Amino acid sequence: MPSSKKKKSNHCVNRELPKYVGPKPNSRLMTKQEIKFRFDNETASAYSQQDPAYLPDYADSFELLVDCVAPEKRAGMAVLDFGAGTGNLSLRLLRRDKECHVTLVDFSENMLHEVPKVLGEYRNRFNIVCHDFFSVKFKKGSFDAIISSFAVHHTRSIEGYVKLYRRIRGWLRPGGIFACIDVVSGANPAWTEINENGWRKYLTGFFGKAKIDRIFANYRAEDSPISLPEHIFCLNKAGFSQTDILWKRYNFALYCGMK
Repeated sequence: MPSSKKKKSNHCVNRELPKYVGPKPNSRLMTKQEIKFRFDNETASAYSQQDPAYLPDYADSFELLVDCVAPEKRAGMAVLDFGAGTGNLSLRLLRRDKECHVTLVDFSENMLHEVPKVLGEYRNRFNIVCHDFFSVKFKKGSFDAIISSFAVHHTRSIEGYVKLYRRIRGWLRPGGIFACIDVVSGANPAWTEINENGWRKYLTGFFGKAKIDRIFANYRAEDSPISLPEHIFCLNKAGFSQTDILWKRYNFALYCGMK
């Protein structure tokens, strides 16, 4: 009981919501250009919160992702943080592995400007690449691990996910691992609704109805999640030899694939 109270207190300290700069949410999905505009004009510090209230199990799920990557680590492990934002996920890995080097890729220069503040104590162990992760290029077998958080949901089709996962697999060395935390849909509309209702109920512990409605409106305008069975299908079709789901709560999950 004491630990749960402490965790809720941590959440309450981190209550800032993104401004959501961009077109008014409506019935259509935002374009890539609109999404980029939003992130380039957001308050980047809102994405640097260590345990934001609007995402359940944020800190614990990030630590679990690091646990997932850690068994595969090699001396001087090279890691790619895909859609890295302000660097929160990289921070967890750099804290844990004292020898790894992380390349952070994101298409928003505004978000990446925050990275040196977040990763300041590790300044010689990371580099930044400002590029759209759907078109960025790396040499085959460049990385021991590729990690991602709340980014690949901007992919717009099953074919797009397969193509993206093939590129990710190609950048991994043999035995390398891809681990991703993201928003997911249910395998059918009824299960999607159950998951989203669970998230909505969770949010009532921190926000009023107007803010919760805003969170959901933004989510529906920007994100196009697919289900966990579909992610596993896409990873397998892309050639990953092993796949798994390590955590799920409501419409959020951690899944992984090994080359």
